[in-house]
Amino acid sequence: MNLAEALNAALPELPARRARAGFPKLDPDLIASENVEDDEPVIVAMIRGRSNIFRFTPQQWHIIELFDGHRSWDDVADAHVELYGVRYSVDDLREFTSGLDEIDFWYKSPLEKNIALQQKLESSRHDHAHRKSKFDVAHMQFSAWDPDRYFDRIYPWLRWAYTPWFAAACAVMFAFMTWIFVVNWSYIGTDSLQFYNFTQKSTADLAEFWILFLVLAFFHESAHGLTCKHYGGQVHAMGFHLIYLTPAFFVDVSEAWVYASRWQRLVTILAGIGIEMIFCAVATFIWWGTPAGSDIHDLAYKIMLITGVVVVVVNMNPLIKLDGYYAFSELIGFSDIKEKSTAFLSQLVRRHVFHLPVEVDFVPRRRRAGLLIYAVLSGIYSYALLFAVLRFCSNVFAKFSPQWAFVPALILGLFIFRSRLRTLVKFMQTVYLDKRDRVRSWFTAPRLAAACVAAALVLLVPLRHQTVSARFLLEPARVAVVRSVVPGQVVGTAVREGQLVRAGDPLLYMTNTQIMSETASSAEQFALTGIRRVRAQLAYGDLGAALEDNTRARIETALTADEAGHLTPQAPIDGIVATPRLSDLVGRYVDAGTTLAEIYDTRRMRARIFIHEFQVARVTRGARVTLLFDGSFRPDSAFVEGIEPGPDELPAAVESIRQAQGGSKLTYYVADVVLQNDGSLYTGMTGTAKILIRRECIARFAWRTVGDFVDRKIW
Repeated sequence: MNLAEALNAALPELPARRARAGFPKLDPDLIASENVEDDEPVIVAMIRGRSNIFRFTPQQWHIIELFDGHRSWDDVADAHVELYGVRYSVDDLREFTSGLDEIDFWYKSPLEKNIALQQKLESSRHDHAHRKSKFDVAHMQFSAWDPDRYFDRIYPWLRWAYTPWFAAACAVMFAFMTWIFVVNWSYIGTDSLQFYNFTQKSTADLAEFWILFLVLAFFHESAHGLTCKHYGGQVHAMGFHLIYLTPAFFVDVSEAWVYASRWQRLVTILAGIGIEMIFCAVATFIWWGTPAGSDIHDLAYKIMLITGVVVVVVNMNPLIKLDGYYAFSELIGFSDIKEKSTAFLSQLVRRHVFHLPVEVDFVPRRRRAGLLIYAVLSGIYSYALLFAVLRFCSNVFAKFSPQWAFVPALILGLFIFRSRLRTLVKFMQTVYLDKRDRVRSWFTAPRLAAACVAAALVLLVPLRHQTVSARFLLEPARVAVVRSVVPGQVVGTAVREGQLVRAGDPLLYMTNTQIMSETASSAEQFALTGIRRVRAQLAYGDLGAALEDNTRARIETALTADEAGHLTPQAPIDGIVATPRLSDLVGRYVDAGTTLAEIYDTRRMRARIFIHEFQVARVTRGARVTLLFDGSFRPDSAFVEGIEPGPDELPAAVESIRQAQGGSKLTYYVADVVLQNDGSLYTGMTGTAKILIRRECIARFAWRTVGDFVDRKIW
């Protein structure tokens, strides 16, 4: 038991009648200012050191300012008649001050503060009794210094930042920054996303990132506070929270809502993003003007990535409570749109979907559609952001243990979603208690038996298709590679890329002086030996030797003619020329074996399906496959013709999947599927294939999933 709890248990109860000593009194730390909201005068007030902001009509404020701690309710009624000519009854004034006392508006003496502390301790003890853990890693706040003197010192030196000429200079810098980003977006955009993928960063990179982040965050919050000071407010709180052990800086600029107008409050909200954009613009100019590889060049680029597009887009998003949300609230004049929209949607779902007896808050008809749309979009974005954090953590843990990375990610997910899970459990309990009697009365013996039979059918009847999903890459069914058989110089081309050719059509024209000379010489020798053979026959000479020389010359002529024929490479199959820029070969000397051209027979296409190693055992020859090409809505069907091990270097369509698996090394097998091409299929097309294995029941699927999990993670 701690000291506060011991004192709370030991000390006697303070009498309730001493809860208020004397009459209501304005707090000395109260500040107030008259603003115009919706064309109506409003008195905005707050007590320094607190976060509550109060809004009163001028008539209400005339009554409030008369309470000085000495006037009774009768004295206030008399004074109000003298000043404003309107008398209020004592009962009305007591009820009015009582309502303000409930929202902790009036000044409290030390005794009253002790009573409030006692009640707070009792409430805290009650909360702790119902809460298992007192340590909340989701949100920890640390006390910080009072920064008002800091802003008083720096404001005279930085007052020029709120002049028109500086705003014009910033506009010029932002335009230059935008131009640089647009021109170099091909790699700045990619680097901005990869910069926040910490799976490839070393410890030094992480330390450098956090140092830059903390420094820039300090300037971000200082810009909010300095702007609040510029518009007449004071700043008495500046520090940071730990949200899921991640520092999140804050500054209290509540007084801007007292002294500043709507547009001045909007400037205060956007000042943080403005200073980050100034840093980004300066860093962009330095990066643009310094040589690549220098330290200042690299540092400027990292500042660009930290303060660039990603941060601005996230901060300006009105769907979560960051600067963009508060700016959006100021523009629409709706201070708590997230809470009200979420509550309104929840109440509608509880009442009209689950038919629970809940009251739906009144919302004007013109606002209902907007609140519902905002609630849905905000919920989707918030949960997507949380799931993205979990996926990022899973990738980080996968660097150390790909097999068990899901365990810390699951634990982190339970920490993040534990409050939502508790809310879901309570809601399910409420639905159960509300529907229990009705459901029990409906489930008579015959209906219960019918429900059991239906459940058994759903679990045991093999209605579900067991499938294996994988990426595929489309290739021609037949590919012919034409290589030079003999060396020579290319002197001309007969075809071009994409041209349809028949088997035997010439592709290139080559020349080789030696081969052509040997061909001419062998032809001449064959002719001479033929003449000698004829003479020997006529003169009854040595016919055998003449025949032998003639035969040898004929063979040499055939060989040299064949070599000369290879100087004109021909298409081996019907197909399309796939080699680009064949004309670039003209004038080049190529050696024997050099690849000259490729011919694709695209009348039939082969889909190469890359299947993970743990799934390949389920795939058999002849299995039916459904292929859905990227960007298409009409699937094609075919059958598996063969399975073979995949290559070490995978195509980009599959390599990207490998990199998304937490960095673990995956092994693939390739299943071949042949499709008839109607002219709509092209080489290099990708998509997703579903291989139908067999039908199975839900119970078998669940059993197989659990068995696979045990085999992979335990055995």
